[in-house]
Amino acid sequence: MRSGNATQLNRQDSISLQAAAFMQRVYGWMTLGLIVTGFSAFYIASSQSAINFIFGSSMSILLIFAVQLGIVFAIKPAMRSGGWQIGLLLFVVFSASLGVTVSSLLLRYTFTSVSQAFFVTAGAFGAMTIFAFVTKKDLSGWQNFLYVGLFGIIIAMIVNIFLQSSALHFAISVIGVLVFAGLTAYDTQKMKEYAYSQDTNNETGRRASVMAALELYLDFINMFIFLTHLLGSSRD
Repeated sequence: MRSGNATQLNRQDSISLQAAAFMQRVYGWMTLGLIVTGFSAFYIASSQSAINFIFGSSMSILLIFAVQLGIVFAIKPAMRSGGWQIGLLLFVVFSASLGVTVSSLLLRYTFTSVSQAFFVTAGAFGAMTIFAFVTKKDLSGWQNFLYVGLFGIIIAMIVNIFLQSSALHFAISVIGVLVFAGLTAYDTQKMKEYAYSQDTNNETGRRASVMAALELYLDFINMFIFLTHLLGSSRD
């Protein structure tokens, strides 16, 4: 009996260590993505030639947006054919391209207010992450509600391109923060459950860690963008 218990404990320890390694990869690559985005954003915001090239034409912005969407949809198929390293490379390229979006915030709002929004985002992200790790509640029931909210935000943003309503813009930002805070908790719990239920020390596990890093990165970046719209002080 003791031998059987020892074997079970060793197996549980092995699973825990493997899960911890998986989560370290996820948060490490997510952090790498945020660092790349930060450097990209600061470079663009400090270079007048980059500003003129990117923001001088709506076509340039649309092209960058199309490239971003293309990369997101291409990551999974690329990893199936080329391995997780290709997915990680595409994730880094995507993170650099998101520097365009963040640079627009640096150009519109004061550096102090953008910094404050970043630290508030980091705090909120950390709180939702801890909640997801410690709660006994199954958060899978949040999925439909959060995705409906996300779809509603996209529709409202498209509508507001034509309306230019400050009230609607404020409402979108508030709802956006709430939705991506919820998605942070949901995606974190999903990642945790995968880490403890699957063999993550293989090619499939590394592909999953890249996708988990991308999901959490997007949760953080989008929460940051909406919070900056709420807390940002205009340069004008």
